[in-house]
Amino acid sequence: METDISVKVLTTEDAWSSSEVQKAQLEDPAIRPILEKKLNSEDRPSWEEIAPEIPATKRYWALWDSLHLKDGVLYRKWESEDLSSCRWQLILPKSRIQEVLRETHDSASGGHFRRSYENFEQNPRAILLG
Repeated sequence: METDISVKVLTTEDAWSSSEVQKAQLEDPAIRPILEKKLNSEDRPSWEEIAPEIPATKRYWALWDSLHLKDGVLYRKWESEDLSSCRWQLILPKSRIQEVLRETHDSASGGHFRRSYENFEQNPRAILLG
């Protein structure tokens, strides 16, 4: 019961290509170390390798088993507690946060933050740890 969300779901005007998202992830100091390691190996790096990194990178490291690559882009596979549903959450680079928030606010439910927030909680599409 996988629900595959694409980056296009997050943006309405200009869909991001996988290469643009990967480039933004590689430019993000919190995401880059994890993405590079995922691109080069399926093995989780040791704590000693991650210890010098910033706190956000360490939080991504803690999620290692739920992080996956799709077309070279880093996603978190989120599953409901009863395993009845699954969502792919884009690991959102810091450089894209304002754009996503602006587009979310400007959407049909924009301005109704409580409803949008509750909807996001039920259907998370991106994960922000930085």
